[in-house]
Amino acid sequence: MSPVPRTEGARSTRFARAIACCALGFAALAVLAGSPPPAAADAWLGGPKWFSLGLLAGSAQPDPHLADYQWNTSPHLAWGASAMAGAGRLSAGLRYWTSSTTQSMDIGGSTTAPEVRSSTLDLVARTRVASLLGMRVLAGLSGGWLHLGYHPDQVSIPSGGGSPIPVDLEPIDEWTAGTGLAVMHTVGSAWDVGLGIDYGLFKLDTAHRNGAVIVNSREAFGQWNARIEVARRFAVP
Repeated sequence: MSPVPRTEGARSTRFARAIACCALGFAALAVLAGSPPPAAADAWLGGPKWFSLGLLAGSAQPDPHLADYQWNTSPHLAWGASAMAGAGRLSAGLRYWTSSTTQSMDIGGSTTAPEVRSSTLDLVARTRVASLLGMRVLAGLSGGWLHLGYHPDQVSIPSGGGSPIPVDLEPIDEWTAGTGLAVMHTVGSAWDVGLGIDYGLFKLDTAHRNGAVIVNSREAFGQWNARIEVARRFAVP
C-alpha cells in the first residue's frame, strides 16, 4: 500500500481532534463518577460506582484485503491498557491497543519488509446485556484514533548507477470505529477478569498499479481483535 502523502498540518489537526475527544471522554467519566443518577435512570445507573485500571493482551488480525497490498494478515500478538468507570449496567472509558505486522515492498528488484505498528486510542462505551453463570455479558461501541507507523521509516530506491534515492514512509493517522462483545467476571471484590472480541473499521488512502496507470483511491478496512483483560477495580464513594 502506498499512502497518499500527508502534510504536517493535516496530521497535527487529526492529533488535536483525537486529544479533544479523549478530554471529552474524561469529562464524561468525571460526571458519571461524581454525579448522582436521576431517578428515571436508576434502572441503568443504579448501584455502586467504580473505576478500574486494566491490562490487555491477545491477538489482532488485519483485514485479508490488506494482503493485496503485501501486508502480512495472519493473526499476531497485541497488547494494551484500559481505564474504565461505571455504575449499574453502563460503563465507559479509554482503551489503548497496539500490535504490529509487516508489509513487503519490491524495490529495484529486491524486497524489503518494514514493520507496520498499529496503535489505537479509543473511547469505549459498554452496557450489560445479560448475566450468565455469574458473569456479565457486555456489548460495546468504540471510536477513536488510529496511528500506523513504519520501522524503518525510510527505504532507498536504486537510481540506475547513481546514489540511491531515499523515500520516507510517512506515518498515517485516521479515525476508527468498532463494536464488540465481552464476558467479565469479578474475582473477590477488587478484580475483573474477562475475554472480549471486537471488530474495528478504518479507511486508508491507497495506490495500486492497473496496467500502466497508478490508481489512487480511499478504501475501508477492518481488524478483528481478541483480548484477555485483567483490571483492578476501585470503589467510588
